Amino acid sequence: MKVTLKQIAEKTGVSINTVSLALRGMSNISDETRERVVRAARELGYHKQLKTPAGRRNLCLVSTGMHLQDSYFYMEFYQLFLNYASAHGYTMLAMEAEYFQNDPAEIRGRLEQSSIGGILSLGDMKEEMFANLYQSGLPVVAVGARYYQNPVCTFIEDNQLAAHQAVHFLIEHGYKRIGFAGSPLHSIAFSERYFAFRQACYTAGLSSREDDEWLDLMPDQGVAENEKRILARLDSGKPLPEAFFCAHDLLAITMMKAFRQRGIRVPQDIALIGVDYNPMGQIMEPRLTSVDVCCRAQAEAAVRKLIAFIESGTYSAARILLPTVLRVGGTVQDRRKLDRG
Repeated sequence: MKVTLKQIAEKTGVSINTVSLALRGMSNISDETRERVVRAARELGYHKQLKTPAGRRNLCLVSTGMHLQDSYFYMEFYQLFLNYASAHGYTMLAMEAEYFQNDPAEIRGRLEQSSIGGILSLGDMKEEMFANLYQSGLPVVAVGARYYQNPVCTFIEDNQLAAHQAVHFLIEHGYKRIGFAGSPLHSIAFSERYFAFRQACYTAGLSSREDDEWLDLMPDQGVAENEKRILARLDSGKPLPEAFFCAHDLLAITMMKAFRQRGIRVPQDIALIGVDYNPMGQIMEPRLTSVDVCCRAQAEAAVRKLIAFIESGTYSAARILLPTVLRVGGTVQDRRKLDRG
């Protein structure tokens, strides 16, 4: 019979979450508690169970159903995770985050049955879902998100750098009135990009206008609803900024489509920069200028770190930022040349 975290918790008189943290070597557990938990786990045969040759060669990718259905950006991440896991002798299973709404002990049992050694979480999910995932007792590495209720190891693109790269590129090409598109309430990434955009404009001496910040555009609403809102703004008759920094590429693509319906040319009448370097933006005409979040580097670093946690039996929380790279397309023109002309 397999030993569970609940049994260890009952033996030591602490919570299941404390047992999980202690067994993973987390720093926010006292030495006395950790020693008591480890001793009880050893007496019950828990550590021997973890080291059985049969298991722990599977990794589990957890993301929301919406993310996993993204046939481009998130599926690219999944394929990269799969490739790196395979190169290190691990296989990869995918589960929707909604699966983790159940009791953590029940979740752990199911993960053990699938010989899961560690978990990769991709993109934002609700804090309570992530808490259940975190309390499963397995090492967790999060990619592209941030969580505040549980100390976790996270890899994410440097969204502040991304915003500064976009704004400075536009300024260098003669743009002075720059708007932002995307709701900062949608995700940690959107929020970081928005506030970094404001900071970049401020430090460059550019004033921000409320009418130039289209903060009611959110991916969860769907393309049709966002397009409707963009068209309503265009039909209001208010003057547009010279350029938009969009919170992600799919939103920039939706804006480009709406602009065309109203006869607004990109980049002649307005410039666009997105974030993600989504393949969809690279088959558009003109090709979208985008800040590349470097999926390959994030995926490789996350898989390597997770496997290191699994094989060393240790765990540590950290937030690791990876640099972004601006990829120049055709949605920005050099306005300085036009002014000289």
